[in-house]
Amino acid sequence: MQQDQSHQPLAGEATVAGPQAASAVTPRESPLVAPNVLDSEQEALLGAVLNRLIPEADGMPGAGDLGIIATIDRTLAAYPPLRRLFCDGLVAIEVESGRQCQSGFADLDGNRQDAVLRAVEHDFPAFFAALIDHTYRGYYTHPHVYQAIGYMHRPPQPLGHELPMFDPAMLDTQRQRAPFWRQPG
Repeated sequence: MQQDQSHQPLAGEATVAGPQAASAVTPRESPLVAPNVLDSEQEALLGAVLNRLIPEADGMPGAGDLGIIATIDRTLAAYPPLRRLFCDGLVAIEVESGRQCQSGFADLDGNRQDAVLRAVEHDFPAFFAALIDHTYRGYYTHPHVYQAIGYMHRPPQPLGHELPMFDPAMLDTQRQRAPFWRQPG
């Protein structure tokens, strides 16, 4: 179940810092070292889910095979409300798998896994928003993915990305417009 666009919050869902759902917000990066929150069964389930969200394609590993589980687990260790949301969401995935197919999520074929994830997304939008955000954050900041997509991680100005010189002619159209503010009296 690969998302074509990043998760957009549902109508009425609180957002923070752009189109990020409030349920996914953490005040800083996950710690480098933290105790494990997820047990081996939860890690296996999360790995299968992550591989449906970002599957292996064109020589790129799926999110579940890249070590994103450990990144998410460290984040869960640092943020108890997110921990509760993820643990409840993983239970919801297993319950929905049993309800729809009388089987565990990992035992289902791809189409049935997608159906389960769609149902969980519908019933638990806060969990699913956090799952998508943390999956994408972990995957697209992974050094292997950086290298594969040709991204060069470097600081911003002055030693980072080169910007073209400013061209004042770019403002000519704006200068021709009437001011949109009131002149001081």
